[in-house]
Amino acid sequence: MPEDAAERARRARALAAGAMVAAAATSSQLGLSNPLLVLAGVFSWRAWRLGAFRGRPRARALLPPLVVFAVASLVSAVFSLDPVQSLDKLPRLAVLLLVPLAAALMDREWWPRLVAALAMVTTILAVWGIVQYLQGANDLAHRIRGPMSHYMLYAGWLLLGVSVVLGELLTNPARRLWLLLPPALLGPVVLLLSFTRNAWVGLAAGLLLLAAIWRRSLLLLYPVAALALWFVFPRPVLERVISIFDLRQASNYDRVCMTISGMEMVRDFPLTGVGLDMVDRLYPLYRRDDAPRWRVPHLHNNPVQIAAERGLPALAAYLWLIGAFFTVTWRGLARLTGEDRAAVAATLTAVLAITVAGLFEYNFWFAVIQYPTLILLGAGVGRVEEVGS
Repeated sequence: MPEDAAERARRARALAAGAMVAAAATSSQLGLSNPLLVLAGVFSWRAWRLGAFRGRPRARALLPPLVVFAVASLVSAVFSLDPVQSLDKLPRLAVLLLVPLAAALMDREWWPRLVAALAMVTTILAVWGIVQYLQGANDLAHRIRGPMSHYMLYAGWLLLGVSVVLGELLTNPARRLWLLLPPALLGPVVLLLSFTRNAWVGLAAGLLLLAAIWRRSLLLLYPVAALALWFVFPRPVLERVISIFDLRQASNYDRVCMTISGMEMVRDFPLTGVGLDMVDRLYPLYRRDDAPRWRVPHLHNNPVQIAAERGLPALAAYLWLIGAFFTVTWRGLARLTGEDRAAVAATLTAVLAITVAGLFEYNFWFAVIQYPTLILLGAGVGRVEEVGS
């Protein structure tokens, strides 16, 4: 390749990576993130045309389930109870391209920049949440949500940011303490003050995995940490923790009812689901008589929502995607060292945390959460492929 062509290819790839990092960091504000993703796509296309992706990772293990999920979604839209409305949602499937693009772009040069961007935004959002809490957003009726439209989105984004930061802080020998310590200290505190239980469970799962990767002996400290939190945090937060295990609690029972209704939708439409964007419209027809709410925006559970909306083939593809990610990255850890190992550990921690949280909240298809999640999926598998090539 002539020198000027090689430089153009390098520049296009750098612009694509920079736009992707910026899009991930600003995904809490879709008005900023969406144009940045478009730019990332445009520059990626140019970089590909110039040969900049030749020999780069592409998350090969994740491509088959992504294709199956896209095809299942297309079939679901065609056979939807309202095909016009469902077909209108199909262009969103293009976001799945973030996985192979992140694998190709988030290399040893750009991964640290992604971590730095997520760390800075996590710190800003954490401080924002603390201010809101002190100003009165300190109970279930008034919950901190930062600059976002909903407290669940706020907690989900913070969960991803905190998980990546903690993974890097504990496993990267070249960590930057001045940048990572503020979000590592403030982020978990704000998550607890958010009263968002799915994020709490996700964070606990992520920290368990991170301890197993970093220092397994730390697992013994979990009971000590739980006891310390019991004496430190406000009583309303502790009561909210206890409510996780109470099925008589209204929101817990509501989730049970939604799961039952979702399974009935799957029973009636096992292969195609009810159609994209149709679950909320049909829920009143499938609602249990004793369900606390007449209408719900979704079924508050990733597997149940995907199966009810898109059918069992789409659910199989989703489980395949998550399973393939964990298999590749976990096996890859054994042969990775230094910064490569830290990058994979951070993606493992974050994806596990948001996936576990997704058992109690539908977070897979909300753009605010989905953009950084897909980028982390691709980045983790891409780093394993790059080192193993």
